[in-house]
Amino acid sequence: MPSAPLNGIDLAYDDTGGGGEPVVLVNGTAASRTTWRAHQTSALVDAGYRVIAPDNRGLPPNHLPPGGITLEAMAADVAALIGHLSLAPCRIVGFSMGAAVVGELLLARPELVGQAVLMAGWARPHTFGSAMNEARRELYDSGVDVPASHRAVFSALCYLSPHTLRDPQAARDWLDVFTYAPGENGPGVRAQYDVMGDTDRLPRYAAIDVPLLCIGFADDVMVPPAATREIAETVPGARYTEIERVGHFGHLERPAEVNAALLGFFAEPPARSAGRARPDGAGRGAA
Repeated sequence: MPSAPLNGIDLAYDDTGGGGEPVVLVNGTAASRTTWRAHQTSALVDAGYRVIAPDNRGLPPNHLPPGGITLEAMAADVAALIGHLSLAPCRIVGFSMGAAVVGELLLARPELVGQAVLMAGWARPHTFGSAMNEARRELYDSGVDVPASHRAVFSALCYLSPHTLRDPQAARDWLDVFTYAPGENGPGVRAQYDVMGDTDRLPRYAAIDVPLLCIGFADDVMVPPAATREIAETVPGARYTEIERVGHFGHLERPAEVNAALLGFFAEPPARSAGRARPDGAGRGAA
C-alpha cells in the first residue's frame, strides 16, 4: 500500500492509478479504506475513474497523531493528499463521518473539489446517532470485551435495513461479516467518536459552493435520511436522492443503486453551484 508523510502522520491510502479522472473516497468512523474495495472502487474503475481512498487519522498507525483527531485535521489530511498526488480539482465522496470530513474540506479548500457526494451525511447532532456514539465511548472506556456474537447482532441492528435482516441468507452473511471482520478499535477510534460533538455545523454549509449530491438511506437509524436531506436543502444548488430498503451501510447493502447514483452525478459537467436545492426526491433510488 502506498503512504505519504503528510501533516505529521504517515497517511496510508489506496490508489488504483491510471489516467482516469480522480475520485477520492473518505470513509466513516472506525472504517478503513479497504471497505471501498468491496463495491465502489471496482465500479468507479470500470467507469474509467482513478480511485484514491485514504485512511482517516485515528486508525493505526496514526492512533495518536500530532494535531489531534478532529474533522478539521482530517479534512486537512485529505487536502494534503490531494495536493501531494496533484489531483485537484477532483471528485470526492464521503460516507457518514467521512461526509462531515468532506463538508469541512468543501468549506476550507473548495478549489480542490470539482464535485462532491455526501452519503449518510449529517451536520448537527441527532438523538439516536448521539446515543450510539455515547454508548460506544462508554463501552471502550469500560474495558469490557463484548462477545463477538453480541457485537454482531448489535451492529446488524444499527447498520442494516430490516429488509436485509428479514432475508435469512443475507442476515446470516452479514452476521458472519460482523463476527469475523470487526471494525478497527483503539484510542484513535475512540477519539473519532468525539469529532462531531454537540456542534451544529449546518448554518456554515450554506457557504458551500461546490456541486453537491447528498444520498440518504431510507432505513438508516444511525443517520436519518432527514439529516442528509437538510444538508441538500441548505447548500445552494445541492441535490438529494434517497435509496430505499437500506440502512446505514446502504452502499454495501445495495451497491448497484448507490453506484448508479454516483456515476450519474459524476457524468454531469462539473460547474459551481447555482440556485437552490431540490428536496423533492428527484432521482430517488429504486425501491
